[in-house]
Amino acid sequence: MFGIGFEHLLVIMVVVLLVVGPEKLPGVARALGRGYAEFKRTMDELKNTMDQDETVRELREEFRSAQREVNLKRHLAQNLLMDQGTAIKAQLYDEPKEALKAALDEAKAETPAGVQTTASEPEPGSTETSAGAGEKP
Repeated sequence: MFGIGFEHLLVIMVVVLLVVGPEKLPGVARALGRGYAEFKRTMDELKNTMDQDETVRELREEFRSAQREVNLKRHLAQNLLMDQGTAIKAQLYDEPKEALKAALDEAKAETPAGVQTTASEPEPGSTETSAGAGEKP
């Protein structure tokens, strides 16, 4: 116990008994016991607070890690949707438009130079489709 032997404790007790006196010794002992208990309680609370702080710190770091992962997945999902949207646009809009233009170019190439066609060609940017190409004006 802190390098203090039994002889040293006996000398300390005798000195305390002489200084305090036999009447006040029980009160001093109670006060010392209460002080030690309060000190121990305070140290336990401090230890619990430190443990809680460590737990909160770990939870906060875990939350941030999960948040980064969710943000990464959200970003990847958005990119995937944008890529799929571009592919769908190409299939639904660009490919038929190019096919119509190729068919019109082919029809122009097959028509003799002196023959006037009755089919009106859609102007660039118009919404006319190939269904109107065979009709008379």
